[in-house]
Amino acid sequence: MKVRRATAADVPRLVGFFAELDRMQREWRVFTPRPGFYDEVGAKYREAIAREDQLVVVAQEDDEVVGMAYAEARTPSRFSDERSLELSGVVVRSDFRGQGVGRALVADAARFATERGIPWVELKTFSPNQGAMEFWESLGFTPRVVQMTSSSAALAGRLRDA
Repeated sequence: MKVRRATAADVPRLVGFFAELDRMQREWRVFTPRPGFYDEVGAKYREAIAREDQLVVVAQEDDEVVGMAYAEARTPSRFSDERSLELSGVVVRSDFRGQGVGRALVADAARFATERGIPWVELKTFSPNQGAMEFWESLGFTPRVVQMTSSSAALAGRLRDA
């Protein structure tokens, strides 16, 4: 298995991986994707492939793409100029999970960040996704920020009754 930079020819498969990730996370999702969203994802990946501050990589076994990762350099805090590499869209085909594919994709992202002097790698994952939480924690990631959500109508009702 090797990890390589994605090419424009990989974009349809990348969008397929993203759709698979969306299906896996459906029960935890708060916001419903808008119509045409997958077309936007494809355009985003095509653009990112050509950019120096973004990374799109695939894991390939023989001639098959079996995993992917997307990352972009950014400045996440309004209080600091420190940059981080936001890692997202890490997806491994189900029949290749547990074989080091995800680790290899993340290792490539870590190299990308290190080569560019980016001191942090960050990501977001759904806390109920126990498998993902265990994977990320096994790589040394620790929870720092918790996003909490409530429907505005339910919140207003609870506060009205308080």
